[in-house]
Order: sequence, then C-alpha cells, then structure tokens
Amino acid sequence: MSSLRERLIERIHREGPISFRDFMEAALYDPREGYYARGAPIGEGGDFVTSPSISPAFAAVIAQVFRREMENRGGTLDFVEVGAGEGRFLSEFAAALGKQNPELARRVRLTAVERSAQARERLGRRGAPGPPRLCESVEELSPGSVRGWIFSNEFFDALPVVRVEGAPDGPCEQRVGVEAGRFAWVLSPAPEAVSRHLSRFGITLEPGQQGEVALDAAPIYRSLCRALEAGSIVTFDYGHRAPVLYHPAARRQGTLAVHSAGRRGGDPLSRPGEVDLTAHVNWDDLLGVGEEEGLATRGVFRQGRYLVEAGLLDLVESDAEKWRAYRLIDPEGMGEELSVLIQTRPSAPL
Repeated sequence: MSSLRERLIERIHREGPISFRDFMEAALYDPREGYYARGAPIGEGGDFVTSPSISPAFAAVIAQVFRREMENRGGTLDFVEVGAGEGRFLSEFAAALGKQNPELARRVRLTAVERSAQARERLGRRGAPGPPRLCESVEELSPGSVRGWIFSNEFFDALPVVRVEGAPDGPCEQRVGVEAGRFAWVLSPAPEAVSRHLSRFGITLEPGQQGEVALDAAPIYRSLCRALEAGSIVTFDYGHRAPVLYHPAARRQGTLAVHSAGRRGGDPLSRPGEVDLTAHVNWDDLLGVGEEEGLATRGVFRQGRYLVEAGLLDLVESDAEKWRAYRLIDPEGMGEELSVLIQTRPSAPL
C-alpha cells in the first residue's frame, strides 16, 4: 500500500504541480495517514499546546460567560463546538456548566463538529456529560437550527490555504512540484479566485512577499451563520485584520507554520502527515461574511483581555492552577497572539 508521500508524488507526476491547498488538505486530513488521522499529539509534550490543553480554567470561563448570557433564557439551548477533536474542551465545558448551573446544563444540547473519523470515535468514547451529538461537517447543521453558541478554538487556522507570492504583474501561486524525488515550490499564475480575494481587501503583495489565502474559510463561516437562529458565534484563533495579516514589513514571509515536537519551524513540504501545518486567519474575511448574513459584530479582542474580563482568574485557586491560567493571558504569549471574534444574531430573541 502506497504511503501518503508516495501517493502525492504519483499525483504530481500524473497531473503536474498541485496547489499547496491540496497538499495541505492531504497532509492534515488524509483519512489514513493525515496528521489528524494519526492522532495529533496536542498538549504538554506534544507538537503544540492549545488553551484547553493548558488549563481546564479555559473551559470553565467559557462556561461562565455562556451561563451569564443564557441562564435567563427558556427552552432548549445549544452549544456547538466546531473542530472538537477528541472532545477534551467540550467535556470540561459540560462539567463546568453542570457545576455552575445544573438546571441550565440539563437544557443545553451539546454538538461536536469534527472531521476526523478517528477523533469522533475517541470523542464518543470520552463519555462527556450529555453525550454530544456528533457531526462530520458544518453542512450537517441545518439553517436556523442553533439557539445559543457556535464556538471554535484554533479551527480556522488549520484550514488548507493557497500559498501566494507577489510579482510585478500580480500575485503568483506557489504550487508543489517534485524535483529529484523531493517536494519543491513551483511558481504559477495565481487563480482568479485568489486575486479577487486579495483585491476585495485592498491587498497588493509586494514582489517577493508571501502570504496565504484560505478560500474555504468564508463558505464554512457562512454555513455557521446560517445555522444560527439566535445567539453568538465565538471564534478563538490566531488571526489578524487584513491590512495587518498582509503587511509587507510585519509578515513578509506570510504566516504558514510547521509545528512538531513542541517547536515551530521547518519545511512545510518535507513530512506530509507527520507535522501540523497552520496559517493565520483573516478576521476581515469572517467578519464581513457574518455581517452579510445579518450578524452584529461585538468585536475582535485579544484573548488575554477577553479572558481576564470574563473572570478567568477568579476560577483558579492553587499556585499551579494560577500559573497555567496565566499562560492563557500572558501578554508575551497566548494572551496577545490569540484573538476572539464575537458576532451575534440579535434579531431573533432567545
């Protein structure tokens, strides 16, 4: 049976250089050998850490904000996590909400959206309070079916991206070819969809400047907006507004990153399926879609500010817990690097 690397090389020999979007899709989501199918090692000692993997206080403070917004609302309410992985956050959220307001917790319908079949299987075995409804994709969320929150943490930065490079006569695409048995970048004219995307945000890449375009982000977010009858979409991720994301001085090499063994860096082409690949989110892309779909923007906030104002530090007691919680709000780390976009649909009362 051919390996993922061999299958990608065979495809390139057959079709010619492929989009990095297709390469990243296979590297992360191939059902047999993709990074997430292998069981992505997330957390202390793994390839990278996320807020939920650092401290259960993250889930507890999200539960607290959700409780404050929802406890005076009647009927069945929803909490949907997109990109739920193996269910750690959702389990901790449900447990925290059950302690804070048992009556509300009983009325909350949990839904986990997770693409990886292996992760969904492990999530189903976790036995989270509730247990959650499992969906493979956001398309399974029917329009107007969610009353409550749609939540994600570091979901959009894992979407496959087109890699682009500025040139005097317009953007080029960095496609993936094969040279001497190794993957290599090959420049080609950029697809019209990529040029339109950059133009929509007033972005012109300087010659030699690199960047990424996530063409799947807007359609996915639009599906989430249409699923929301009333409530909020709360999106934590690494991202920037478009002028900052594509600033030629701040991010001339773009934001494409490789994560492996707790370190960031390396060749994104050399080990498909073995390492994590991410690229920062264009907040203006999601924000604009939400407003087109009738949502009101509450803002894009730094994670540190949001969690402090939400009462994170009131939920920890021991010194060890305080240190872990501090990592979530550290102004020289995750507190400043991560942001949260919050949009609400106010027109339909809960």
